Amino acid sequence: MSPRTLHVAGVAALIVVTALILAGRHPRSLNLPQGQTTQDLKVVLYCATDREIAQDLIDQFEKDTGIQVAAKFDTEAAKAVGLIQEIRQEKSHPQCDVFWGGGAFFCTILANDGCLEAAPGDLVQAEGEAPHDPLGRWLGFAAAYRVLIVNTQVLTADSYPHSYRDLTDPRFKGRIGIANPLFGGMAAHVAALFAKLGENQARQWLEGLKSNDCAICAGMADVKNRVASGELWFGITSTIDAHVAVEGGKPVVIIFPDQEQGGIGCLNGYNTVGLVAGAPHPKEAERLLRFLLTTSTEKILAAGPGQNVGLLPDSVAQNVRPAWIPHDIREMTVNWTEAVQAHPVAIEAIREILLDQ
Repeated sequence: MSPRTLHVAGVAALIVVTALILAGRHPRSLNLPQGQTTQDLKVVLYCATDREIAQDLIDQFEKDTGIQVAAKFDTEAAKAVGLIQEIRQEKSHPQCDVFWGGGAFFCTILANDGCLEAAPGDLVQAEGEAPHDPLGRWLGFAAAYRVLIVNTQVLTADSYPHSYRDLTDPRFKGRIGIANPLFGGMAAHVAALFAKLGENQARQWLEGLKSNDCAICAGMADVKNRVASGELWFGITSTIDAHVAVEGGKPVVIIFPDQEQGGIGCLNGYNTVGLVAGAPHPKEAERLLRFLLTTSTEKILAAGPGQNVGLLPDSVAQNVRPAWIPHDIREMTVNWTEAVQAHPVAIEAIREILLDQ
């Protein structure tokens, strides 16, 4: 294993953030049940979305509704896995009301385990063509893509990579990286490849990464940082992290991979949100869900550090998206139920081939 490779040994301790009610800033009329005060209103949010993306929306929800949000965030290295495990462990005595983030992959795992319940029918119907669970147990919004970030000081335009397969090209040996595929978006990405390509081709790709001394980074932000510094020449990251490097003036370019005719397409790692089954604060949970699944929220996410693309019908009609993200992205089609089924085989292959475990 290359000395650049970072082995992530375990899931770091989770950060618990309890947001305080903004005194004196609640709307004039909250329509509270008789005898109920704003101090009684609370919703518990487990959030796999980065705090810097989510916090402004959490603050706005508290201001608009008077409902206190107790938010728990995951670490960059653990990314979604720690929160998923908590929700599963708490199934018999739920502590969380709403799970935000993790994408369709992790929410499908929770839904299959009976940890998520169906959202109100009008919210499911309002999704339109936006991705969502057929039973309404998770709802998708605010797209973010898995892209290649390339250092322009070491690679010229005629040698740029354009496919996930290019990570196995011997020309780039020792100079490529991915986030740890046991966690977060990269775990979903590899599971999707196992479902899409089949086990044999997916294992061949992992073997190619190993032969090419692929660096296993702490997260997608770490991939971005190591490419921006020139330590790595390119790697897979998210549009969220890649845009940070571009805005920071780093010598990088963002490439949406596999866009050729017949190509596998670029993975869409959109946001997801779901109601935890048996949640302790169901009314407040539904209000948070309705707040998040709006074009207003998608506009905030598009303009903010998330640089997300709106997926809800009104957002599509209003072209809610950062100007730099193309309109005609060829997306990878993924059956997330099949990806979840492929996940145990993918994990075993990752440990055996990439991590020497």
